[in-house]
This record gives sequence, structure tokens and C-alpha cells, in this order.
Amino acid sequence: MNKNKVISLMIKPASSTCNLKCDYCFYLDESFNRESPNRGFMNYETMENIVSKTFAQNCRISFIFQGGEPSLVGLNWFEKFIELENQYKKEDSIIDHFFQTNGTNIEEDWAIFFSKNDFLVGVSYDGHNRIHDIHRSQVNGKKSSRLVNKGILNLKKEEVEYNILSVVTNEVAENIDIVYQGLLDKEAYFQQFIACLNPMFDSSENKYLDPNVYGKFLIRLFDLWTRSLEDGYNVSIRLFNNFISIIMGYPPEACDMMGNCSIQYVIEADGDIYPCDFFCLDSYKLGNINSESFKEFDKQRSDIKFIENSLIKPDECISCKYFNLCRGGCPRYTSKETNKFRFCESYKMLFDARLDQFGKIAKQVMANNSK
Repeated sequence: MNKNKVISLMIKPASSTCNLKCDYCFYLDESFNRESPNRGFMNYETMENIVSKTFAQNCRISFIFQGGEPSLVGLNWFEKFIELENQYKKEDSIIDHFFQTNGTNIEEDWAIFFSKNDFLVGVSYDGHNRIHDIHRSQVNGKKSSRLVNKGILNLKKEEVEYNILSVVTNEVAENIDIVYQGLLDKEAYFQQFIACLNPMFDSSENKYLDPNVYGKFLIRLFDLWTRSLEDGYNVSIRLFNNFISIIMGYPPEACDMMGNCSIQYVIEADGDIYPCDFFCLDSYKLGNINSESFKEFDKQRSDIKFIENSLIKPDECISCKYFNLCRGGCPRYTSKETNKFRFCESYKMLFDARLDQFGKIAKQVMANNSK
């Protein structure tokens, strides 16, 4: 097996189906901008084709389950998936499992399954009940935070490895002190903060998150984070971890910080393949897992120049003193008005204010690693 090659599959077994109605949901918005918005639930034939064709690649495999809400297909579906893995995997196979969920369906049986099968679970929770419920209601209009908190408790009870993903809106950014403390109160020490995406074809650039507000948020979050470290809390914030890796001379692990798009396979419920979760649109379709091969998917990705186009950056970005840290941002965050990273000024605010401290942390990490 080629252990240096990793194939990453993001699987959407429930398509865009969800039991929440988050007003900022990028995938629901994305699905409405293609000919067939919702593909229903994935059948067992498609599931088996995913598993069999992936293990034939003879490399390390990451199965990432997202949605919509992937738990809606039911626990039996995932138990069947693991059965097929055991059927097709080789003796030296290395498999990683990731499950991104809104957390509302995580009862004890789900938590036991995740624990037994070594899943890393990402729970979408905006840090504080009141703030979370502003944008993340159930389909029936009721608040969702209570159900999410129950799901987190079940994960903790079964000692499931999990992290919290918070979508940064103006409300989260302007209340980061209570959001961050809320995460610490839940002993959520592995955190991701994702800047809220605009709807794909909405002319209002700052509908959910103003760049100036975001810049102030980043500075304040950094200060809260470093204070936690000083107080002995080993808090991991993915964005900051990646900046420190870059400063140390290592490549970032987050694809939006690489400066170019990477090779991924997003698999919709009907088996259609796309190159990125942010670009599951008809014009970006690479093929279908039920009828085509990974070689054909890779050729189609090359034909539409998906990765090549992501390397094109405005001259203003390339000449920026912070370009090596920012890398021009993810293409999905490109401003329609300026054709550059929408949060360019936000990052500049952070680096202008705290880059020296990032450097000191990087030096300390390198010193610790050399011991």
C-alpha cells in the first residue's frame, strides 16, 4: 500500500436534507443553484461502489461524512458501511473516519458507534445557546441548542473524540468573549471558527459577516486563546494552528490556506462526484461513482482546470507582505466587487496587531519539539 498517498472522500449520504433550517446554510443555497437540488438518501449500491472502488486505490483513505445532516440516513446505514469496509479492506489498510453533524440526533447509540469505530466527530455549534439559536433553528422553527448540548454530552460520555465548529457571523464575532467561554465551559478544547459564506448569487457582500468586525474578532480570539494557553488550557484553534505551521515552514493542513485547491472527491447521495464541497454545481461535476473511475474523475478535474484556476491570484495579493500566510484565501471567499479574498483586510488587521506574538509561539513550539 502507498501510505504516502491519501485519498479523501467527502460523502453526503443524505444530500442537502437536514432537520435544521439554518438561514446561512451554504450547502442548501448551493443545492438550489443546480438542476437537481436534493438527491435523496444514498442507496446501498452506491455505498458499495464507493467502498469497493476506493479500496482498489490501495492507499490511505479518509471517509468524511457531511450533509445536509448525515445522521438522517440512520445508524443502520453507517453500520452497513463499516461492514463493507471490513469486507473490502486489505490487511494493511489505514482508514480515517470523520463525521460532521449538527449534533441534534446524537443519542447514546450513535455515540457508542462512533467510539467503537474511532470516528472523529465535528459538531456544529455556535458557542453559546442564545447566539447559536439566532441562525440555527429546527425545521419547525424551534430552537436547536438544547438538542446539540445533549448530543455533546453523549459524545463525552462515550469518550468520542470530537471538536466544535462555529460559524462566525457578526453575532458570534461581536460576542466572542461569551462564545469562547461557553466552549471552555463545555470542555471543548478543539475548535474551528469558519467565516460565514455569502449566498452564491447574493449581491450583499457583508450579509452575515462584516470584514472589519471579523478582523476585530480574530484579534480578540487570539488574545483569549493565548490567555488560555498561559492559564494551562491546551486549546487548539485550527486557524491559528495553521498560521503557526506556516511560520515554522510547514505546509498548512487546511485546504483553504494552501493557496490552491486540492484533490478531493465530494460524493452526492446519487453518486455524482464534485471537486469541492463549495463547488457542488452542475458545471463542476466530475462524473458518477456508479459508472466511472477515479482516473476519469481526475481527468475531468484537469479538463475544467479546477486546481489550475485556483492558483491565479490578483497582483495586489502576490505583492502583499502577508501573502505567504494568507495565500490569497479560498476561491469561494472571493469578493465579487474586488476579485480578491473577501477577508483580506481582516487578516491584515490580525497580522498587523499580533504577528510578532505568532512568531514567538512558533519559536516556542520549535524549541519544545527539539527537546
